[in-house]
Amino acid sequence: MAENISAKSSIQVLDATSSDSSFENSEAGQGVLTVRRRFGWGVIGTLALLVLVGFGFRASQLGAIGFAEDEANKVEAVEAYDRGDITANAEHPMLMKALMFASLRIGHGPQGMGEELSDETLFRLPNAVFGALTAIPLFLLTAAFFDRWTGLIAAGLWSCGINAITYNRIGKEDTLLVFFMLLAFYFYLRAKQTSTKNVPLRRRNYLWSGISFGLMLASKYFPHYFGLNALYHHNFHVRKRQPDEPAGKTPVVFYVALLIAFLVANPAVLMPQVWEYLNVYMGERLLVHSGYLFADRLYRNLVSSSPFWGTPIYFYLLFMAIKIPLLVLASFIVGFVVSIKRWRHPGYAFALFMFLFWIVPYSLMGAKWLRYTLSLMPFVYMLSAIGVVEVVRFISQRLHDSKPTRTIVAAVSVVIFLGLPAWIAYSAGPQYARYTNALGAGKVGYSFPHDEFYDDGLREAIKFVCETAPPGAFIAHETPAATRYYLERFGRTDLNSKTISAPDVDVLSIPGPAYIVIQRGRTYFENRAKITLVRSTFKKVHEVSVNGMTAAEVFLNQTN
Repeated sequence: MAENISAKSSIQVLDATSSDSSFENSEAGQGVLTVRRRFGWGVIGTLALLVLVGFGFRASQLGAIGFAEDEANKVEAVEAYDRGDITANAEHPMLMKALMFASLRIGHGPQGMGEELSDETLFRLPNAVFGALTAIPLFLLTAAFFDRWTGLIAAGLWSCGINAITYNRIGKEDTLLVFFMLLAFYFYLRAKQTSTKNVPLRRRNYLWSGISFGLMLASKYFPHYFGLNALYHHNFHVRKRQPDEPAGKTPVVFYVALLIAFLVANPAVLMPQVWEYLNVYMGERLLVHSGYLFADRLYRNLVSSSPFWGTPIYFYLLFMAIKIPLLVLASFIVGFVVSIKRWRHPGYAFALFMFLFWIVPYSLMGAKWLRYTLSLMPFVYMLSAIGVVEVVRFISQRLHDSKPTRTIVAAVSVVIFLGLPAWIAYSAGPQYARYTNALGAGKVGYSFPHDEFYDDGLREAIKFVCETAPPGAFIAHETPAATRYYLERFGRTDLNSKTISAPDVDVLSIPGPAYIVIQRGRTYFENRAKITLVRSTFKKVHEVSVNGMTAAEVFLNQTN
């Protein structure tokens, strides 16, 4: 790998004033055109090691945190699947829930692990696996645009990156979305880089790209990534066409493969009741509460509040500033600046294009959640890898530019730029979501309390109530699905479960003992007055602390 760091290697980029068409005639272009050849055992072994390390981070202590409300909804959907009903949780496609169903069946089946693995672990395990495997398509895509060295750095940043690890460990659809999105981008790029004279290879790459896009849509209904890929390739040419080469168009097999893969992995979309549900869901008519507590202020967190009446437009920029490790952030800034200077090069243009077309639209969207940033991180890591390569090249050129020097510089760079993020991730587990860098020190749970705690401590709070509440007592909360699950798990289905924000719930009029579970991140417009009333009137009887921070509180309306 060290040989690729030379200024004369494929890392060397085009001058920013050169035309796009000169890409194929450069050494960098030749490196791209040969990326489909065997990478060599060194690269394959390194990539395998990165996947294993990434899986270790993602699978370790998966059950340490109880189910969040979003995850509990998936649990109920999987239970519905077991009854033959595939329309449950219809606002999301089936693929992830089908994998969860399989994981649970295998884990608790006759030949499974029995009680050795908790439900929390089994439900999250598919995402941990695919999250670790995402290093492969990220490597392939980055290497196809640049070289194997840059690709391995990007893959390493993903494997050890705390921001990717955090959201690969929860039962949400974003992990599968990112995996298949990157795979679809890669095969589409390979098809575009193949001569139109080589019809079989082009069709094969288009076929795999179509399948990957279909599975991407069967993971999460985010079709705009399909459109962004098409828009990029419409404006940038990744291969210079030869004078005698026939024109090439995207074959029909690409679209057919996409449709078939989507329907096979998500047959529920063919059912009328799913479309009826989606229509109601998209119209925001299923919302029982609204609001996102951001820096101690409550904001509307609805798509209909876009662009300037929802959460602040700097929401995701603040995330990048305080939640990404500073070394990764610094290399990202270098890579971003370098990419602007070399934007005519297809690889740099792609990284810039995808980053900007993520950060701008998502920032203008009224509804924001940190878990959405999982689809941003591949492009952040790609730009960071570009920055690392540029730093290594810069240092090598100013030292004695020899093979031993380049090897030493490369080795030190790997230790620093991958080792430090890996250590940060190791130190933060299993509460990865609460990591902040030095710029956000002391602000954990202040700017993003909902996403940083993500119902951590809720399981323990419900357990306390189940162990102390008399028969028939009330438990009020903001997590109906998670509370149902844990009441059943702890054998207290006799308790009357209520949602604090429900219009018909008057916390002062609940008869008998009433246990109120309060989580700061679940403060809404509909419950904030009630929460204030509970804090001033009821007695706190239990508090769940995580790393010295309050995650959940339990209040009781009676002390006897």
